[in-house]
Amino acid sequence: MRSLRTAALRRTIALAIVVIAALVFLVRLVDVQMVSAAALNEDARDKRAVPVKIASVRGDIVDRNGEVLATTDERYDVQLSPKNTTLNGGKFPRPDLERGIGTVTVTAKEAFGEIGALTGQSAEEIQKIVDDALAENPKSDFAYVKRGIDLPTLNELKKLQIPWLTFDQHHTRDYPNGAVAGNLIGFNGFEGVPLSGVELSQNECLTGVDGQETYERGADGVALPGSVVVTEKAVDGGTVELSIDLDLQWEAQQAINAQVQRTASEWGMLVVMDVKTGELVAVAEDGSVDPNDVDASDPAKREARSFTSPYEPGSTFKTITASALIDQGVATPYTRNLTPDYLEPEPGVRFGDSFRHEPMQWTLTGILTQSSNVGTATLGNLLPAETRYDYLQRFGIGVGTQAGLPVEDAGLLYPPEQWDRQTSYNTAFGQALSATIVQTAGVYQTIANDGVRIPPTLVRSCTDDAGERTELDHGEPQRAVSEQTSDQVMQMLETVVTQGWYKNIIDIPGYRIAGKTGTAEQVDPETGRYRSDYVHSFAGIFPADDPRYVAVASIAFPGTGSNEGGTAAITAFREVAEATIRTFRIPPSTGTFEPLPTEY
Repeated sequence: MRSLRTAALRRTIALAIVVIAALVFLVRLVDVQMVSAAALNEDARDKRAVPVKIASVRGDIVDRNGEVLATTDERYDVQLSPKNTTLNGGKFPRPDLERGIGTVTVTAKEAFGEIGALTGQSAEEIQKIVDDALAENPKSDFAYVKRGIDLPTLNELKKLQIPWLTFDQHHTRDYPNGAVAGNLIGFNGFEGVPLSGVELSQNECLTGVDGQETYERGADGVALPGSVVVTEKAVDGGTVELSIDLDLQWEAQQAINAQVQRTASEWGMLVVMDVKTGELVAVAEDGSVDPNDVDASDPAKREARSFTSPYEPGSTFKTITASALIDQGVATPYTRNLTPDYLEPEPGVRFGDSFRHEPMQWTLTGILTQSSNVGTATLGNLLPAETRYDYLQRFGIGVGTQAGLPVEDAGLLYPPEQWDRQTSYNTAFGQALSATIVQTAGVYQTIANDGVRIPPTLVRSCTDDAGERTELDHGEPQRAVSEQTSDQVMQMLETVVTQGWYKNIIDIPGYRIAGKTGTAEQVDPETGRYRSDYVHSFAGIFPADDPRYVAVASIAFPGTGSNEGGTAAITAFREVAEATIRTFRIPPSTGTFEPLPTEY
């Protein structure tokens, strides 16, 4: 009896133990399946999941017509895990790629051959890559097979479904037009860091936001098929649109390079601006940098010098003085002035014309036509210094441009209270101050646009990855002189061209041209004194009867002499004007022009 009770107790205890164990397992099961499931899954995923960056693509830079100036070329690196190529005797299963159904077993050697057929390598070469990596480290998990493959090759390699083959994406910046507009586009440095030009100034627009994806891998480190999950989508950079015309930019660079080389000059610049919009349709400089090969270019010519390198403009700024005189009612195009070739109007002040002549009975138009320093300074100083300073600023001198580059020099214009008496006279004919060639183009755009200055534009807009377009703010238009003044100065400038020594050089059959030459001394930064050679410029408007474009050409310090420098600047202007007429199909001039009187 006692033995029966003992056996029953044992059974009861055993049953209790089983029940308790079951309850423990049940509680744990509920915890794993329900209470802690999310946390445990996340923890397991963290241990299995491998994060991979999805690189965003840097945006394009395009011209006014959408022609690509800078783009991003996507490239891919092919990689493998050397240690995993030897797993399972160097074999792995995969779907039958030929039949499309079932699976087949593939050896590592066969896979090497398939890879090499796409990458241009032999199976033996890839085997050596694996062997070398394992010889150095028996647990090696990484080796490059081929770097820099294109997208079609990548897609074909992915179709092979080789578990130990992986890929890495990277981007290279490409400039398909070489040095054309290189001075404006700029370039990138180490690891794609923008260093200059639009690449730098518009970096925020061009830069995208990287995304991320993950894939799960097994204990052997091999990616599990179908486990790729995109956790954050990449957002590509925006597209920056410039105002330049690619073909015209090329022609402008050809023109200025040819004239600089012909005259053995130190540098040359040539810009074309739309009269009605202020848009720069060409900004050319000699020796422009090729962003694909920056080291091959002159370090002094890698920036956009048209915006960063101001110089004394000389006689092209006599137009500002004439405009101020007319606008203030102090003079007209017919105002008479007996003009000597040299003058000392007060103690310690002296200036003269570029050629010797007897006192001449010139009108204000004649003074501008003959480019007389004496006549311009004499009449210009009928206006207070403060008034002339105000007009210089109205025309954009001493005022920084906001065309869209990282650095845009404002030039040098001292306030009138800092002018000594010599400076007061010199500023009337474009000395003792400085401006960029873009600012000079702005002066003539103002005259051609009925006296309204429109700030220059180089960067038109940024269009983001979603297609939203944002236009850049370049500043507000400003009236510099009255429409009547503008009209009279246009007549004077057309007279200058028709009466000038260079009228046959500049002639474009069927098109009337208005403009002004300039020959300016420049200060040598090493000595602080004026150099003995000059910067030669021509600023012109065409067609003069219906102004559409302004072009300014400057040739600096020609080795072949001053006469050649002036001719070179005028020739560069004519060539780019002809190219602009062709590019934008500008109709010929209508009517005839009667020059204003230059003498009395």
